[in-house]
Amino acid sequence: MKLKFYLLLVGLFTFSQMIFAQADSLETEKPEIEYLCGTIERNVLQAEGFNHAGEGLFFEEYPNYKPDQDVLNKLNKSLFSYSITIVLGTWCHDSQEQVPRMYKVLDKMDYNTSLIQLICVDKEKTGCDTDISDLNIERVPTFIFYKDGKETGRIIETPEFSLETDMLNILSY
Repeated sequence: MKLKFYLLLVGLFTFSQMIFAQADSLETEKPEIEYLCGTIERNVLQAEGFNHAGEGLFFEEYPNYKPDQDVLNKLNKSLFSYSITIVLGTWCHDSQEQVPRMYKVLDKMDYNTSLIQLICVDKEKTGCDTDISDLNIERVPTFIFYKDGKETGRIIETPEFSLETDMLNILSY
């Protein structure tokens, strides 16, 4: 009887060690998701930036966002005298939501989005090979609007009202 109990105990111990070892190996085998960092182009963002594990987040948010056409009409062509810098984290939920929406607004306005400076940051808010220290980025996404080389305003993280309404407020000054 003692021998059966001893064998059962050894068997349970061995089995539990195998389970824990397997769980540890599963945790260490998970690949690190690589996030974009530095200056990129829109096509890179669409192809890679928000598509980790096939999520395709850019193409989910972009078509679902419906900008207010009345506000877009008020923006008129005044937007074309501004340049825009977008600082985002591909790891950041707000960036995954707001950046495709901003592109939707800009596309509806026929803004030349190839002129946008698009900078991805890591979780420490550095641009890796792109120096962004003078931009004072604390949260992402940050949409920075410039006229004649001078900053006129920002939308930080999430808009106060909507992207297009906040843009109209910035461009009206």
